Amino acid sequence: MRTQYDDIGRSYERLKREMPLARGPERATVEALTGAVAGGSVLDLACGTGWYSRIIARAGAASVLGVDISEEMVAVAEHTEAREPLGIAYKVHDARTLGVVGRFDLVNAVWLLCYARDRSDLAAMARTIHDNLAPGGVYTGLEMNPNFDWDGPLATKYGLTHRPDADFPGGKELTVTAHVDPPISFQACFWEEEPVVTALRDAGFRSVEIVPPVLPADHGDAFWDDFRTNPAIVGIRAVK
Repeated sequence: MRTQYDDIGRSYERLKREMPLARGPERATVEALTGAVAGGSVLDLACGTGWYSRIIARAGAASVLGVDISEEMVAVAEHTEAREPLGIAYKVHDARTLGVVGRFDLVNAVWLLCYARDRSDLAAMARTIHDNLAPGGVYTGLEMNPNFDWDGPLATKYGLTHRPDADFPGGKELTVTAHVDPPISFQACFWEEEPVVTALRDAGFRSVEIVPPVLPADHGDAFWDDFRTNPAIVGIRAVK
């Protein structure tokens, strides 16, 4: 099954390197959430080209398995692993139907829930995350801020434009454009807080926390004032 990301492939890495939102608060937030990964086993869902899989492996994880629905994305990740081995394994699969592939200390998922098209998809993703964690294991995620003010400052100056296309109960359908050269556009969904928290709690998580984003220490200038006023992203942390 082809996905919208099969046509993006290797160019997706440019987004992580070049876009201010990605190389600034996105990366800093993920690193803060996964900071205790040393010595643990990690499942990285929606791993894409393995960007965060590699960051987590370099941070000292004992094992990392990256899973993504896009064959092309995983092919790029495996090519990078062959060139610069870190001991990461990759698998092509839809997170909604993955089943149990292990009992991990950490399941990380950056930009996964935004591809749930309805509450059934959200529930399926939440179950996959929960069921692949060992007792006491932790889910860390990064998603669009569920309390984002659509009348406030947007994220365009930070390299990402979210265009609402249609409303649905609990969220919005979006066209998202990353302003790299050339631009990358894709379809996603904005979810409010209640559907996300409900899906995770119904899956069995005993605690669910929406975590404010982190700005790197060298990003204290006025450029980020709009982001501080209306952050486009948040972290999620849930404990099994």
